[in-house]
This record gives sequence, structure tokens and C-alpha cells, in this order.
Amino acid sequence: MSVVYRFFQPTVYKLLFTVEWLAFLLLRAVERQAIDLDLLPVALWPLLLFYGLGCALVAWSRRTDRVAGGLGLAFLAVAMVGLDQVSKALATAFLPPDTSLPLIEGWLHAANVHNASGSWLGPAWLKPVLAVAATLVLPLSMIVYRYYVSTKRQSLWVDLTFVGVFAGYASWLIDIYVRGYIVDVIHIPGLVAADFKDLFLSLGICVVVEVLDNPGISRRWGGWRAEIESTRRLVADLAAFAAGELRTCWMAILKSVRSPKENG
Repeated sequence: MSVVYRFFQPTVYKLLFTVEWLAFLLLRAVERQAIDLDLLPVALWPLLLFYGLGCALVAWSRRTDRVAGGLGLAFLAVAMVGLDQVSKALATAFLPPDTSLPLIEGWLHAANVHNASGSWLGPAWLKPVLAVAATLVLPLSMIVYRYYVSTKRQSLWVDLTFVGVFAGYASWLIDIYVRGYIVDVIHIPGLVAADFKDLFLSLGICVVVEVLDNPGISRRWGGWRAEIESTRRLVADLAAFAAGELRTCWMAILKSVRSPKENG
């Protein structure tokens, strides 16, 4: 019993994983989309899912500081993108557009819902802007990830943040550039339609956990001048690191091109 209690015992880290869903419910309330009392249990059960996810990840973090090695992390990101895209292909093959199939009637449905705007938060005209931003996120996420693990520390939370953000945006871009719209395959009746990509992106909250967990990161306010100077140094260091990474990649490409010619 003590093991079960420690696993589910509420902590700040675990509760952070419920913030996104709570924010979604709050946004619905602000938009005056009141939730019927009959739908209240349906609206609340995802909180248990996200809290359980937080409990599992916190327990995992006590055993290791990595999700996987370099290649392993890359393969995991590819597998996550594959899971999202395969689920969309199956939904498209077996369900007519904008319909759903009950898995648990009234609670959870498989769906084939088309989202033309690319985001339930933005209008359709914003899609090109989102596509450009998402395209930039992929290389930036790799650079920021490599910078952090090279200069700060290896961390399960940083690995999870990177793989979730990278896989989520990569799959979103595939939808936008290949289909022209998002296919949502998870439907919570009366509330929202989503996909696995949305679940991957929810791992972005792990960056907050890392900030709280890393004793090397100061969370004290040092004043405007100190904070601006610290930000300037961070941007300069990150830019220098990115330039070094690009230079290394370019030299590796040149070497791979020259090698066949020299051998010939």
C-alpha cells in the first residue's frame, strides 16, 4: 500500500500535467460554452488520465535521467509521428468524414474529424503563419535541446519535452502539407476532438518540471537589468552554439561528398 500511495501521492510535478486540460475547461467557461452537468464526469476523466501520466513520469524520473540515447531518441520521435499518422490513415479508411465510432459510448469515441484551420485556437487564415512557425520549431528544438544537454545537464524531462514537441510539430506539418487539414481521431463527445499529436505536445509541460527540478537554474528575480543581461548572454551563447553545430554539419557533408571522389 505504501508503494501505491507514493506513486499517486500529489506533488507539484504530478499536478502540472493536469494544467493543460484545466486551462481548456477554463477557456470554454470564458467563451461561455457551459458544460452540462451530465457532461461533467466526461469533462473530468481526462484529468485522471493526465494525472496518471504525471505519476508514471515522476516514478520513471526516479530511475533514470534519460528517455533514450541519441539514436534511440530519434527513433522514438519517428515512431511517435508514425503512430499519429497511422491512426489518421486508419480513421480515414474506415470512417466517413466528420463522424465518430463509440469506443466507450458517450465518453470516448474514435473519429475522423477534419480541422481545416489546423488549430482549434486559431482561424483558418492563420494556418500559413502557423505552418511557418511550426517549420522553424523543428530545427530550433534540436538546437535548443543539444545546447541544454551540452551545457546544463542530461534530464528525462528535457528528453520528454524535445521528443514531444518535435514529434507533435512534425506530424502537424505532415497533415498540413500533405492533406491540407488536420485529422482528429480522438473524440470526447460534447467537448473536443483531438489526435495523438496533441497528446505529444502536452509533454511540453515537462520543461516547467525541468526548471523546477534543476538546482542549477535560478528562479529568483534579479531585477530588470540583470534579467535583460542574462537573456542577452543566453541568446548570444545559443547563437554561437548553433553556428558551431551548423559548421560541424557542413564539414561532415563536405567530407561525405569528397570521400567517394577521393576513393575513385
